Parts: sequence; C-alpha cells; structure tokens
Amino acid sequence: MPQLLLIIGLIILVFVAVNYFKQADPKKLATLSRYVVAAVLAGLGLFILLRGNVYVALVLATGAVLAWQGTLWNYLAGRAGKNGGNTSETNRRSGRPSMAREEALEVLGLKGHPTVTEIKEAHHKLIRKIHPDQGGSDYLAMKINDARDVLLNEYK
Repeated sequence: MPQLLLIIGLIILVFVAVNYFKQADPKKLATLSRYVVAAVLAGLGLFILLRGNVYVALVLATGAVLAWQGTLWNYLAGRAGKNGGNTSETNRRSGRPSMAREEALEVLGLKGHPTVTEIKEAHHKLIRKIHPDQGGSDYLAMKINDARDVLLNEYK
C-alpha cells in the first residue's frame, strides 16, 4: 500500500511539473533549475559528508554554491562554446557591448552598404597584416574580427 501511494504521488507530481513547465517563463525556469540543482548538490553533499567523505562533500558543496549563484551555468556555457544566444548585443570574447555599425565600417575601411564579398575581402586583407601569428596585436585582430561579425550579422 505505501508503494502505491508513493507511485500515485509521483504521478501527480510529474503531472503538476509538466503543466508548470508548459506555462512558465523561460527565465523563471532557468532560475528554478538553478535552485533545484543547488539543492540536489547540497543534499548529496550533506549525505556524502555524513558518510565520512569530507573532500567529495566539499566539491559538491562548492558546486551547490556555484549553481545557486548562477556561476556554474556561465562556466558550463563557456565550456560548451555558447554565449547565451546573445551575439548581436554582446561581444562573445569579453562580454562588453559589440561595436556600432559605423565603427565597424571605419575599422574595415568600408563605406555605405558593403556586400558580403566586400566585407570578407576587407577583413582578409587587414587580418593578413595584423594577425597575431604574423607579429600583430591580439587587440587589433579582435577589433577586425568584431567589425566583420557586426557587418555580416546584417545579412543573417
């Protein structure tokens, strides 16, 4: 009988969770998932600590704190090569706002509304001279690449 009540309770819990996920705001879901992962890691860490393995418990506790703060998600997204899907507003390398279109045109030495081919040719011409492998500056290469990305994003 207790197993039957547990199964019925789990079915109701799954039903409620599915309905919540269908209607929930994605930002709220992300926050909720952070808290759930943090709670699971903290609970598992406490269990492991009570079993006597202090070092593993410390690792789990650290993971719980990072998940709670959201730092864990940023780290994992960076490891996966993702930037949150926000390429037009944020520079993927430094998290600062991307350059304006006018600045991008100036960096690549273009005017008006250049075609994709013109953008790529200007980028290639400059990057050959400025590339860090050729003794150029990392900063200038980054600016040239950013300028190319800003202008090419108009054609996507």
